[in-house]
Amino acid sequence: MDPVALPDDIIDAVARIPQPALVHTAEKSIFVNAALVELLEYSRPEQMEDRFMGEFIAPWHFGHPRMGRREAAGKKRGGGSIDIEISTLPLYCSDVTLYQSIIRDITERKHWEGAMLQSERLTAMGRLAGEIAHEINNPLGGILLYANLIHEDLDPGSQARANLEKIIKLATRCRIIAKGLLNFGRSSSKTYAPVDLNKVISDMYSLIEDHNILKRVSTKFSLARNLPHLMGDRGQLEQVVLNIVINAGEAMKGQGELRVNTHFSPDTKTINMKFEDTGPGIPEEIKSRIFEPFFTTKQPGRGTGLGLSITHGIVQRHGGKIRISGEVGSGACFELIFPVNISGPQA
Repeated sequence: MDPVALPDDIIDAVARIPQPALVHTAEKSIFVNAALVELLEYSRPEQMEDRFMGEFIAPWHFGHPRMGRREAAGKKRGGGSIDIEISTLPLYCSDVTLYQSIIRDITERKHWEGAMLQSERLTAMGRLAGEIAHEINNPLGGILLYANLIHEDLDPGSQARANLEKIIKLATRCRIIAKGLLNFGRSSSKTYAPVDLNKVISDMYSLIEDHNILKRVSTKFSLARNLPHLMGDRGQLEQVVLNIVINAGEAMKGQGELRVNTHFSPDTKTINMKFEDTGPGIPEEIKSRIFEPFFTTKQPGRGTGLGLSITHGIVQRHGGKIRISGEVGSGACFELIFPVNISGPQA
C-alpha cells in the first residue's frame, strides 16, 4: 500500500491529544503523537511511522483491527512491555478507511488489581484453613494416642520403638502445620522466645532424612558456631525448614546435592540461612510468582502450591525476607535473612 497522506487538520488534532495516540491503517502506523513516542521510549515519531502495528501492540489482528476498547501489551523500544488499554475508532479520510487509537498506560492499575486478587485469595485461604485444620487434627489425635500406647509396650532401644518415635514426631509436626494454616496470612499474638536455628535445621533434617526424596541426596551442612539465637516461634521456623528441604528434594527428584549453611553478620545484625540444591533451577518468568498461594509447577495431585507461600508468610512475620537465585540448569538457592533483635511477631 502506498503511504497515506493525512490532512493537516487531522495531524494537528492528533498531535494535540494529551494521551498517547496514533493514526493507522489496518496494519501499519501512519502518524504518532509525542505522548506515544515517550510512552514506548522512542526518540522521534519517524521511528514509529510506517511500521507494522504488531511491533508496538500485542496481540494485533492484521487486516481486522478490533474496534472499541480492549487491553493489550505495549511493546517498548528496548524490549520491555507495559499493560495498556487501547481504544480504536474508524477515521474516514477521502476514499481510505483509517483508524485512530488512543492508548492509556494501565500498568499500575493492573498491579493493584493483582494485589487485590492476592488479598482475596489469602482471605479465602484463611477460611478454608479452619476447616482443614479441624478435619486433620481429629484423626491425628487418634494416631498419636495409639502410637504412644504402642510405644509404651515396646522394648527400649528396639528398632521398632525408634521407628515409632519418628512417627510420633512427624504426626506432632502435622498438628503444628495444621495450626500454621490457621495463622496463615495473619499476625500471631504469641510471644516469641529464643530459637537456635542450627538445632532447628538438625532436628528437622533428622525427621525426614530417611524419606525417599532424600535417600540419594548428599546433604552438606556448614552451620556457624556460636550462632546467636533468633527471637521467634520455633514451631513455625521448623515448618520453614521442612518446606524448603522437601521442596529441594522434590526439585532434584531425590538425587543430587543439598548445601545448607548458616551465618551471622555482625554489621547488619542478621542471621542468614541458605539452602542450595543442584536441581533444575527456577525459570526467570516464575520467580516473581513462586510465593503466591496455590501457584505450583508440579503435576496435578503432586502439590498444592501452599508450601512456599506459607514459608514466605512465616519469614515475613519474623521480620525477615527471602532471596531466591539460580538459573535454569544450575540449581536453586533460597536465602533467608532474619534480624536478631525481633522481640515479637510482625503484623
